[in-house]
Amino acid sequence: VLFVGDSNVGKTSFLYRLHEDSFNPNLTATVGVDYRVKNLFVDNKCFALRLWDTAGQERYHSVTKQFFRKADGVVLMYDVTSAYSFADVRYWLTCIQEGAGDGIVILLLGNKTDCGAERQVSTEEGEHLAKEYELLFYECSAASGHQVSESMFGL
Repeated sequence: VLFVGDSNVGKTSFLYRLHEDSFNPNLTATVGVDYRVKNLFVDNKCFALRLWDTAGQERYHSVTKQFFRKADGVVLMYDVTSAYSFADVRYWLTCIQEGAGDGIVILLLGNKTDCGAERQVSTEEGEHLAKEYELLFYECSAASGHQVSESMFGL
């Protein structure tokens, strides 16, 4: 499962929460690609998810694109407090469509729901875009843990 999206949307924090069940506000930006394995039990079956955390900075996008071919799923994350990161979702979808095989599962994931006062992207906007592109959709908070596991079970 490949995690993509703009820099600072919370991909690394999400994976840290999923893996360690804690939040570290001092994580640094990912350089290149990082990798973790997480075992999830769904319907009495164990799935060993190989989770690839990619750098969001533009200079790493060519590296990220190389991973799409081998991915079974993609988590496309944006920050609900950043209209800019949401606008870039269409760019990332183009990259996924160009690089990934047919039938890849894509989860559109809005992060930072704990920052409600700063929200710039409504749940309805996220749902609408997900419906337009036939994507799974969740919103979560890596900081609080809200919907982190549920979104991965959905995927």
